Amino acid sequence: MKILIVAASNTEIKKVKDKLIFANRLAPNLSAYKYGNLNIDFLITGYGSVFTAFHLTRALQSNSYDLLINAGVAGSFDYFLEQGFVVNVIQDQFADLGFEDKDGFYTLGEKEMIKQDSFPFTGEIMRSLGNFEIEEIESMIPVKAITVNTIHGSQEKIQRLKNKYHAEIETMDGAAFFYVCLMEKVPFLQIRSISSFVEIPRVENWYLPLALKNLTKALMDVFGELRID
Repeated sequence: MKILIVAASNTEIKKVKDKLIFANRLAPNLSAYKYGNLNIDFLITGYGSVFTAFHLTRALQSNSYDLLINAGVAGSFDYFLEQGFVVNVIQDQFADLGFEDKDGFYTLGEKEMIKQDSFPFTGEIMRSLGNFEIEEIESMIPVKAITVNTIHGSQEKIQRLKNKYHAEIETMDGAAFFYVCLMEKVPFLQIRSISSFVEIPRVENWYLPLALKNLTKALMDVFGELRID
């Protein structure tokens, strides 16, 4: 089985790679590892939708995979989703792609600049394909996500996002990953570990060590289920 792990930064998946056997460097941001019978490639895209879409599309042009997993940390809108929780993203959408005027922000669909239900969207939302009967994935909390390209600087903007989208988490690349995978018709999952709450940026309130530890464990548990010795 061949798996591609897609992450914005090496920091988010370094501890996972340390547990695997390095096989080859395929490109400056794409490396191959082994774990039992699994062939696991790691793609580092950089932060943001544009970089994710470009690097993932290019990787898929020259490689084929049985499963793609977008792995990384996320901010939580819901204080029930505590720092360190690992979640399964079942839907995602672009939250800052649209039209702004004095009355507020409107999505492209709301302004009829795209058809809201044109593939791969349903009401401008993209949905995952399922859990593929992986017990570790099925045990995770399913969440709705939004994707933004800007870290918020005002509580008013954060509240507007919460009121408009009713999402549990946000990332800077998840919707781009969903979009490419759906358009290319490849099996995919998005796994996120909560590192912070979505609030006025306070780096001291981010808890990366626990988030990365739990993300690493979750990914290794997934590999353990899929591995055949």
